Amino acid sequence: MTGLQILPTDPEELMRVVTAAFAEGDLRPLLDAVHKDIVWKASSPDSSLFRFGGVHKRRTGVMEVTGELAAEYIFSRMDPKEIVSKGDLVWGLFDVEIKHKPVGDERVYPVVRLEMAIRWRMKDGKVIEHQAFFDTAALLAQRGDLER
Repeated sequence: MTGLQILPTDPEELMRVVTAAFAEGDLRPLLDAVHKDIVWKASSPDSSLFRFGGVHKRRTGVMEVTGELAAEYIFSRMDPKEIVSKGDLVWGLFDVEIKHKPVGDERVYPVVRLEMAIRWRMKDGKVIEHQAFFDTAALLAQRGDLER
């Protein structure tokens, strides 16, 4: 399919469709769902711990941050445990599996399993603000960067 995709208008269903596509490596639904003035807040406020940290603005910022994320992580599963919305806010809790594979690194890393929460603020049927939360210590420990 090419061009603009028709996405659900229900915010909870929109989050399901976007995250399912993301887990398949398809960013098109995400890019179609974001507002032109989106603010994307990464799980870490700076990029010293994770290359995808910080605040990113507009669709170009979303493309940059997802590119940084894809340079090290391959999402293989984002199963929704709970998605709820009220007013202009949507929250989702997901079971996530990620393969960590930094560019140029030939080591084999284990699959990382964790829970991730995603918060969206909606405007005009689009995502105007995105923020994700996950247990960074669990991610680093499973990557082998922290001793348990």
